[in-house]
Amino acid sequence: MSAASGSLSVLKLGGSLLCLPDVGDRIVSFVEQNQIVNPVVVVGGGNAADLVRVWAERFELSDAAGHDLALQAMTLNAQLLAHLNVKFTLITAPPVGDVTCGQQRIAILKCHSAADRLETRLSQEQHIPKSWDVTSDSIAAWFATCWKAERLYLLKSADMPPELLAAHANSDSLPQPRADIVYRLTQRGFVDRAFADFSATIPSIVWCNMRQGDQGLRTF
Repeated sequence: MSAASGSLSVLKLGGSLLCLPDVGDRIVSFVEQNQIVNPVVVVGGGNAADLVRVWAERFELSDAAGHDLALQAMTLNAQLLAHLNVKFTLITAPPVGDVTCGQQRIAILKCHSAADRLETRLSQEQHIPKSWDVTSDSIAAWFATCWKAERLYLLKSADMPPELLAAHANSDSLPQPRADIVYRLTQRGFVDRAFADFSATIPSIVWCNMRQGDQGLRTF
């Protein structure tokens, strides 16, 4: 798989966070406060993806057609986000070099074009499965894995559930702490069923309730 020159971090922004009028400023503040190097933001589908699901059922679309439209929905949201702060710039390939937000604009990924571009260099087995089991969390993890990102941030609209916080606190005693936490997140519907496979080799995953800033960061 391909990799960028230098480290990078992928930030998966939940589509529901686009309802926040200051979401752009929140992302910039988050990147600056956490000194994130080479940030690449993958925006979830949110309401646009929900509409695609309605279309898929109403018109009996194939999984491939639904997948394509869902990626287009993510791209639409990325284009919206790019207008919300002057530090944002749209990209279709990973940034090169080691730069922080203060030195360069924050990359917002056009997922549809980026996926097409990346898949031309990958074997068929490495492509994103065209299935509703694969949502934007797994797509972000797929990009993070392909680009050998050092960290994946899951910027969510909620805290990690209490029982998972307990698991996180006791993670040193678990035989497979990440596997256990991801399994529980999957069971609760916080990530999709494909996320465990796509995220397995990412060195670090960070959960953040973006509605509360960075007060609830959980690394696993």
